[in-house]
Amino acid sequence: MTTRWPRAVIFDLDGTLVDSAPDIAEALNTAMAPLGAKAFDTAAVIKLIGGGAMAAIDKALIAAEIEANPETRRSILQRFMVAYTDVSAKGRGLFPGADDLLVSLIGDGISCGICTNKAEDVAHVALKALGIAHHFGSVVGASSRLPKKPDAAMLRANLAELGVTAAECVFIGDSPADHGVARAAGVPVILVDFGYTHTPVRDLGADAVVSHLREIRAAIGSLRR
Repeated sequence: MTTRWPRAVIFDLDGTLVDSAPDIAEALNTAMAPLGAKAFDTAAVIKLIGGGAMAAIDKALIAAEIEANPETRRSILQRFMVAYTDVSAKGRGLFPGADDLLVSLIGDGISCGICTNKAEDVAHVALKALGIAHHFGSVVGASSRLPKKPDAAMLRANLAELGVTAAECVFIGDSPADHGVARAAGVPVILVDFGYTHTPVRDLGADAVVSHLREIRAAIGSLRR
């Protein structure tokens, strides 16, 4: 590790920096409506989150007891992505303390990145609309070029873009996929307990767990010591 540690902090997005479940619910209901599916409320959608858009759609189809062939699934995904881009452009749901934390880290010369299973183009739309895009030197989201978290590839792409090693970085997330990607890449990990995981976050084995973004700096300080 360097004398200035960490040199970078990389964040998950949904459930970590942004409460995006209401937007996901709106987009999913728009996508599923032509099939006659009953609308999902936000609490139900939280149970579907994890693994990316197609995974959420497949879980929604099971919950709605709707059988869909591959062509229908592709149509649902297409409608979802259009609707999700539209709602993400509204810039809603930034968790309290997120902007202050990012400003603080950047002010200390610490680079910031995003590693999310949200589609990469939608992530860029959301970050811009939320007014925080300028804080990030690397944004890696779901795309055809890399496997999703917990595979280490996305996080390693962040490290390369920021010019740091795994030992010089901390990852912040909220889920088993976030814990998994950090461990796979050899990066220390702090988890928040207010996200969307269905597994008790304190059972995942993170290096630290926090209940508010304002606690991140202290948690990083503890890891540094």
